Amino acid sequence: MSLKRWEPAAAVNAPHAQIEYVIRGVDHRRDSADVVDVAFEAVDKVRTPKSWKHKKNYMGQYWAATTGRHVWFESLYERVALMQMDRDPAVAAISSQPLWIDWAGTPRRHAPDFFVRFRDGSAAVIDVKPLPRIEADDVEAFDWTSALCGELGWDYFVVHDISESEGRNLRFLSGYRYDRWRDLASVDVLRAHSGVSGRLSEWASLLEGVSAQPLGAVYSALWWRDLVFDSSRRLSLTTVAKAA
Repeated sequence: MSLKRWEPAAAVNAPHAQIEYVIRGVDHRRDSADVVDVAFEAVDKVRTPKSWKHKKNYMGQYWAATTGRHVWFESLYERVALMQMDRDPAVAAISSQPLWIDWAGTPRRHAPDFFVRFRDGSAAVIDVKPLPRIEADDVEAFDWTSALCGELGWDYFVVHDISESEGRNLRFLSGYRYDRWRDLASVDVLRAHSGVSGRLSEWASLLEGVSAQPLGAVYSALWWRDLVFDSSRRLSLTTVAKAA
């Protein structure tokens, strides 16, 4: 997953913050300095926006193959961002709407979209919002959140530039994230060709006789990054992918 840290345009003097979170249905509130050891990747959601007829945003739950758990999302754009996280081999756990940030002396509060724990033990808070929809109030909240995360030793990212092609590709490939498509014999063959590039049709031909579903094995390899391709370009059988 290629993420860019949110970089405030100017020096940030954010107010002190209190953090609210929920564990097994029990509400907690602590000073921000006292939450470093909280496993936010395992907390409950602090908010679930209401749904109503004709609501523009589609909400639901996404099953993350990385963790084997469902993760709640608030929009289809967030679902694609979740797919990006799910494909990242560095990601160990993901939680949605993990905490409220309440800044002292101001009515502003913010619930980031996701908390991610990486396999090396590091962590990141992630917000997701398309760039055209980021307004001045969002920028201030993101700047203050960035400052807080810096104090806590976390990274802070804002996903705002998912292309239409990448979204389409990941939605398609997500159907091949399940174990039934992951053929370990095919993975071994691909690893034996590490560094080699070829069209998807050529990779499928290579896996004939190795996998009962060679093209499905290729799509699974794309999802799990055993084959690497440019996800910003439309996927087809002529797409060139490189064995990792």
